[in-house]
Amino acid sequence: MKVVKICEEVIKPSSATPDELREHKISFIDEIIPHSSIPLILFYKKSETVTQSQICRHLKTSLSQTLTQFYPLAGRMKSQCSIDCNDEGVYYQETQVDGSVFDIVKNPKSSELVKLTPYNSDGTSSNFQELLAVQVNLFDCGGIAVSISMTHKIGDASSLCTFIKNWCDASEGLRNNKCGADSFEGSDTHPPVFLKNPGDIGNNKVKKDSTFISLSSIFPPRGTTDDTPDKKCVAIQPVAEKLAVKRFVFTAPNIAKMKSKLMNYGYNENATRVEVVSALLWKCFMVAKGCNSVVVIPMNVRQRIVPPLPESSFGNFFLITNAIASVGDNWLSMVGKIKSAIGRIAGNYMEKICGEGGFEFVKSNFNQLGELIMSQGSHVRVLTIGSWCNFPINEANFGWGESILKVVAIVGVKDNVVLLDSAEFAGGIEAWAIMTDEELTLFEQDKDLQEFTSLDVICDLD
Repeated sequence: MKVVKICEEVIKPSSATPDELREHKISFIDEIIPHSSIPLILFYKKSETVTQSQICRHLKTSLSQTLTQFYPLAGRMKSQCSIDCNDEGVYYQETQVDGSVFDIVKNPKSSELVKLTPYNSDGTSSNFQELLAVQVNLFDCGGIAVSISMTHKIGDASSLCTFIKNWCDASEGLRNNKCGADSFEGSDTHPPVFLKNPGDIGNNKVKKDSTFISLSSIFPPRGTTDDTPDKKCVAIQPVAEKLAVKRFVFTAPNIAKMKSKLMNYGYNENATRVEVVSALLWKCFMVAKGCNSVVVIPMNVRQRIVPPLPESSFGNFFLITNAIASVGDNWLSMVGKIKSAIGRIAGNYMEKICGEGGFEFVKSNFNQLGELIMSQGSHVRVLTIGSWCNFPINEANFGWGESILKVVAIVGVKDNVVLLDSAEFAGGIEAWAIMTDEELTLFEQDKDLQEFTSLDVICDLD
């Protein structure tokens, strides 16, 4: 697949950021996060009503308008704990791709996916100065892939989804002529609203039309240099091995069969679809590795505090939980391990993170994985399972139709699985696994996995 750059530019907010909002403090959780990228690619088939050039024009205009509300994304890191909201803008690039978008949809390859991301973002450490970068890939067939990469330093998956949702709303509004440029220049009348303290939610002090709610007002930065993350963090470093990616689709009927089998096994608790799918994938990982394993699960905790935070709250707000299993365990027994691990992130955890010792607690939570692995010895392998299920990604419609495929393109991060809601099969889950080519071959040969999934279940979209 040949990808040729057509143009590149910097997109700035359509309205200048007021002086009083020039400095944006990141939260103490953001401070702990290393500089890495969160790349997401949205694939669209050819529009019958809008040309590629019209689409690019809409995307740039609506992106500029959206940055007025999400103005920190158009700034630059000023220090370890603050962003200079100087409106310097985000990176934007358009490319021409030979071939059909359906070739990627039906047979995604890690080497090709990374070419479709800005700065070749693959989820590993990054050093580009922009906090957000966009690459619009124009396929010869007329299809389009919109790739958005945000630095993990200032936000998590939920934050990226919030931004994309608002960008889609702005773009679709332009497409339908429901709003003009003047509607987005009202930053004086509809300024971004920030939470001053957690009680503002319960007191209804947050405007219902707020699109940017800063987590740093709840979790202010520490600003101490000794808390700077290690740039050699293993989790985000590129690996020497050649990595491969494959998609496994769990339809709703197959997930129902998995739950039925779980009940027959004697498991009486109500397991979620994410829990049963994660357990099966974890078991396949251990078989492919041939050793015991630790599963690591990053969890969005916005809805787990009292009162809960809006999903639109921007910044990193997740904790990490984990579980241990032996290579001889079957996936049915591992569902309980997954469920117990997830259940630990509740109650007193939230009291601790919101209390005076919140920073130390979060830092300890992030550091516990290394301590756990050391205690288990060198013959233990780590699998990270991140769930994007229930995030509003399937609604990512810029105005010319819904996407036919979504890829979290962290294809440079070894031993990683990302779960997404299936766009084609209601209630289903798409699991994207990234491992070495040899291990992924062993992974997909598991009989239980073959029983409940399909590699070719994707419908013919041509």
